[in-house]
Amino acid sequence: MTAGFASLLQHGMLCSVNQPVALLPFLLLLPGFNSSYIEKTVQTIFINGIAVDNFDRNLQAGSIVALSAAMPGLAGAIFRRQGLHGFLRSQIEASVESGQSISGFIILKLFNSIATDRVEDLLTAGILVTGKAFCDFAVKREYLFQAPVVLSFAEQTLAYPELLRTVAEFPVLAVKMHLLPEC
Repeated sequence: MTAGFASLLQHGMLCSVNQPVALLPFLLLLPGFNSSYIEKTVQTIFINGIAVDNFDRNLQAGSIVALSAAMPGLAGAIFRRQGLHGFLRSQIEASVESGQSISGFIILKLFNSIATDRVEDLLTAGILVTGKAFCDFAVKREYLFQAPVVLSFAEQTLAYPELLRTVAEFPVLAVKMHLLPEC
């Protein structure tokens, strides 16, 4: 059931920052991420739409970071960090610019096995998303919100349609999953 929520992570989590931070320390603060997992699993890194090869890039509020495990085919070969075909994008990489410091958030998008590996850790700890991102995810996945799932907002239990109407315009939502102990 939890795995069905992995694609919510593709829509982007909002991570609050007060000052620029390097990518690796930023990732190490996330639930379920450790240096071994990051080194072995994170094969493709995009910062503000540009592929980069290392974890020492500085991020600031307004940056958009996308992480992927290995991708198939030529695209995977070209965008894989420190890959043999990275020279095909080396001039583009040099032009990576920092995001604009206006929102106070870095947007982190997780794809493929990284999203499925980390979804339970992240949702159990709680993530921030925009109301629009949550609704874009949820509107096509009503089946994920059926019993035994209980939906609540501001400590009020809501039906699925009510939840979508209520949260759609919120700039920031906290999304948290409470798992019941298995019998």
